[in-house]
Amino acid sequence: MAADGEGPAASVGGSAPEAARPAGMPGLRRRIISLPALVSLLVAGGFLLFLVTRFDVDLAETWGQVRGANPWLLAAAFGVHYTTFIFRGARWRLLLRQAAQSDGAAAPVPGVLYFSQLVLLGWFVNSIGWLRLGDAFRAYLYQDDYQAAFSGAIGTILSERVLDAALVVLLLLAVSPFLLGLGDDGVAWAVVGIAAAMAGALLTLLAAMAWGQGLVARYLPARLAPFYRRFHDGAMSGRRKLPQTTLLGLLGWLAEAGRMYLVALALGFDLSPAVVIFLTLASSLLTLVPTPGGIGAVESGVAGLAVRLSALAKESATALVLADRFITYISTIIIGAMVFALRSVLRRRRPGASG
Repeated sequence: MAADGEGPAASVGGSAPEAARPAGMPGLRRRIISLPALVSLLVAGGFLLFLVTRFDVDLAETWGQVRGANPWLLAAAFGVHYTTFIFRGARWRLLLRQAAQSDGAAAPVPGVLYFSQLVLLGWFVNSIGWLRLGDAFRAYLYQDDYQAAFSGAIGTILSERVLDAALVVLLLLAVSPFLLGLGDDGVAWAVVGIAAAMAGALLTLLAAMAWGQGLVARYLPARLAPFYRRFHDGAMSGRRKLPQTTLLGLLGWLAEAGRMYLVALALGFDLSPAVVIFLTLASSLLTLVPTPGGIGAVESGVAGLAVRLSALAKESATALVLADRFITYISTIIIGAMVFALRSVLRRRRPGASG
């Protein structure tokens, strides 16, 4: 599926063997919208309902606050949220271009809108399935569309994760001093510590890959060496355009913080920028909990942090989280499903498509 008027690109270090569909991927589309996926959503929803009732939240008051929100500000929050896919799509495209140049691939990768679409579909898969398969799925889609190397695409996604982890730590460190005295200081620093541990682990992995490249090449079986080389080139692609990728990543995170700030304004809550940024980053970390989209963990965790770090009552904090999650979670499922369905229809109509 081409985008922005550009034709199919050469693989990111692609080769005939790896251009074939990865094992297990043909059934992924059928598993995305399936009975187990729907059951997982029901189980996660039940868990969320348990948390709400367990902590004695007045649902009528919470729903009244959500219904009374300013619809124009909510619409603005919705629009700002979806700009994050543009920034993240542009960053992934830049990383793939760098990986392609390292491997000598001359053909250009497709346009920003194409990669923004794939990032959205990755979030969609993460929102309805367990174990965050969305990243692997978008890499597969790119490989399937452009005969790109799956290992190279996965490597660039690892590079994304390292850049994001570093940015999250830096932003948390920047805002945490402004949160001192607002509540339980230990909670704020615990979140910083978790983020720092994750970033440290990813940076250590990247450093080990850079240091041990020759060693791995020496002992890896010959048939696996090309795949690892492309994965390595993709993983190291971020360091070659670090200012640009850092800026795009920062814009993506600021768009997410801007969304939450607008949601708070729509509900009539006066939250400081430091609290908004902290809650946004904490919400992102909680999506790593292995439920669909982090459901249950995000809602309870962010609502609890909002109560601790601001003057919001439990009902107000719950209203903030539910309104925000409607944009980041429910709308992602709805729009992602629409994009997925449209993409499938267009692929079936494409000349030579096999279904």
